[in-house]
Amino acid sequence: MCFINGENMTLDTPTLDPTLPATLIIGLGNLLRGDDGVGVRVAQLLARQTLPNDVEVVDGGTQGLGLVNLMEGRRRMILVDAADVGKTPGEFVRFTLDKAVLRGDEQHLSIHTAGLREALLLAQALKMLPDEVVIFGVQPANLDWTNALSPEVDATLPDLISAVLSELAVNS
Repeated sequence: MCFINGENMTLDTPTLDPTLPATLIIGLGNLLRGDDGVGVRVAQLLARQTLPNDVEVVDGGTQGLGLVNLMEGRRRMILVDAADVGKTPGEFVRFTLDKAVLRGDEQHLSIHTAGLREALLLAQALKMLPDEVVIFGVQPANLDWTNALSPEVDATLPDLISAVLSELAVNS
């Protein structure tokens, strides 16, 4: 059982789809907003590597609720996104869904502003949330309109990719 902003999320076992890779890595963000694109950059770099057959890497961009269908039938999901994790720019934090505090408007759900929080809540309600959800949040330095990562976030990419790859070895 986990809580997102006080909401009880019972982790019902989803129906696994044996035709899909068991592990899904999703890089989130907007490449045109500086460090917000770090998740997408990680997905791009991982997609160039030889990964186990049971792993799929997806550029999740800024899909919001579109992420829900990607989750269905998976055993494990690893998300990478820029987030205010209270660290020095470029530092990242690994946490599981039961430790997540996803910020958002508690009173209003609009498909026009739906983000990760809403996608996770909807996936849980539809019993499409994978058994295991790991999130890597990277502290941004710059969210201005630019297609370049800040030097701080760019410098952390090798360590971040290593951390994601190490995650693949866990519970394999």
